Amino acid sequence: MGKVFILAVERSGENLGLEIMESATAAGLDLHWSGVVGSRLQAAGVENIADGETLAIIGLVEVLRHYGALRRLYHQVVSHLKKERPTCVILIDHPAFNLRIAKAAKALGIRVLYVVGPQIWAWRGQRIHQIKQIVDQMLVLFPFEVPIYAEAGVPVQVLAHPLLAQTTAAPDRLTARTALGLTADDQVLALLPGSRRGELEKLSRRYAQTASLLRAQMPRLKIVVALARDELASAWNRQWEQGAGPGDALVVIAQTRTVLSAANVVLVASGTATLETALMERPAVVVYALNPLTYAFARRLVKTPFVAMPNILLKESVYPEFLQDAFIPGQVAAALLPLFAEAGHQQVQRLKQIRDLLQGDSPEALQEVLRKMLS
Repeated sequence: MGKVFILAVERSGENLGLEIMESATAAGLDLHWSGVVGSRLQAAGVENIADGETLAIIGLVEVLRHYGALRRLYHQVVSHLKKERPTCVILIDHPAFNLRIAKAAKALGIRVLYVVGPQIWAWRGQRIHQIKQIVDQMLVLFPFEVPIYAEAGVPVQVLAHPLLAQTTAAPDRLTARTALGLTADDQVLALLPGSRRGELEKLSRRYAQTASLLRAQMPRLKIVVALARDELASAWNRQWEQGAGPGDALVVIAQTRTVLSAANVVLVASGTATLETALMERPAVVVYALNPLTYAFARRLVKTPFVAMPNILLKESVYPEFLQDAFIPGQVAAALLPLFAEAGHQQVQRLKQIRDLLQGDSPEALQEVLRKMLS
């Protein structure tokens, strides 16, 4: 039985990890899986060797504050690799941390499969030279990434984005509304504040203020909040109360696609959820906020005009973006209001081509990569 190490702690990363495990099984591989993973991959049979919650932090300043914990996690992982000597490490996202793990694994003679690599198409493009030295195979989610790696001589395949199947399997609107105690005629605003505690705490009070302003203009508006996991609820509820959010807002845990199915309009934090929202063909406004120092640093390096992936894929501002100090509740509420009418229908029409852009290479091509890398 071969040994594989996988690192994936966030919801989107776990989705990819589950897909890779299923593809490995379909490829006929008999493997023992260990890693630093979240609860879903643990339930799928991965032996978790450390708590990876520290990896959910965001931003330069936050990383500096948690440097000690990140360093301890790094040494735990490297110690495990030295002891177990897996055939391959599968690293999903988290480039600042995972590129260090990749370097250590390569030095130990362990193959490196990197999934969802650094966003070198957006910033710090020079990292392609490091990747070429320490990564044996890239799996990317977006076709526009392929030329970057191919030209550098890094083997690359495009995964079919897991959100394609997941959003296709989502309940229809009426079923979702029934499950949430809503009616067919309700006007519903969905709030998706992100899966990381740090981003949620930065955004939630302004979410509350925005929802309150919109409710003043739409008194019958139903507000549904989609939280990724239970442990975020206390922080959300505290900030929501401090921001004077409507007291009848419904908070739903780990049912994002049900909430999106039920929604007329969405207020979503920048990240994977923007693409999920687009694939569900829901009108939306995108918001985000980082530590001011982190944001100032990032803005000097980022080469793309947009942060929301639907806008990047379509090369136009389909979803309005309110970032950092521009996330002003009054302005965001004003942008959301017309989306309940004709402006929302216009947005949806522009989103329809996204699904075709994310089909990826064939399942057989992925299985062949896994046979090469994991056996």
